[in-house]
Amino acid sequence: MRKLIHRFFYAWLFLTRLPAPPLPKATKEDWGRIIPYFVIIGFLIGFLLTLFAILLNVINLPVLMSSLLVVLMWVLLTGGLHMDGLMDTFDGIGCTDPKRKTEALKDSRIGAFGAMGGIFVILFKLTALTTVFLNGLYFVILFSIPVARLTAVYSLCFLNKRNDASRGSSFIAEGAKKPFDFLFNLSVLVVVSLVYLFFVTSIFKWWTLLLIVLSFLISLIFAHALSKYFEGHSGDTYGALIELSEVTFLILAIILRSGFIGQLG
Repeated sequence: MRKLIHRFFYAWLFLTRLPAPPLPKATKEDWGRIIPYFVIIGFLIGFLLTLFAILLNVINLPVLMSSLLVVLMWVLLTGGLHMDGLMDTFDGIGCTDPKRKTEALKDSRIGAFGAMGGIFVILFKLTALTTVFLNGLYFVILFSIPVARLTAVYSLCFLNKRNDASRGSSFIAEGAKKPFDFLFNLSVLVVVSLVYLFFVTSIFKWWTLLLIVLSFLISLIFAHALSKYFEGHSGDTYGALIELSEVTFLILAIILRSGFIGQLG
């Protein structure tokens, strides 16, 4: 039991920049067994962000300012780790030379494509969150984060990793117990979703379910596309995948809200 608790906090430190109690030094095996906690921690991050968003609404800050503060808190909670991976990945995508695309992943400098990718992701989040605040759709924040982590779990369990991937991501991918880790994370998402859906109206039940399923399926397309383009995943592409999955969830929520729920009510 103690080892399970330690591994939860190792995952907590890996996925967030929030403090944890004193822990023994993690072994390679410990890092390889943090995957089962990805969706759980995703929900915890989502819960903290959702509470923060509701608090901003209660104190009646302007919507745009509230959205910007949520985006800032989003980055701070994860230490910008996934955003860094996104920008490196976009730099790789922007390389016309096949040899350069893999070098771009290792380059700590941010290129033009990386900067544009990061800016657009932040703008998409900012715009979507404005709609979230205007319509009180705070659950969108809550669910976008664990769904994105589930996509990362899928990639870690079932898709190839690059030979030059960082030691951390290599340990995690090598330690994955497939399909158990994926099914466990999926089960956590399903159980929490059903508990949540039990307390909402029939319209939002179907809409939320559709949103979760569609966003996950679209994110899987990104996962396979990145794996194919870079001939396997690395720490950077996992980070990019999480950012793209979160943005996909937010954008899809706004599309469904405008097209489906908007017509119903």
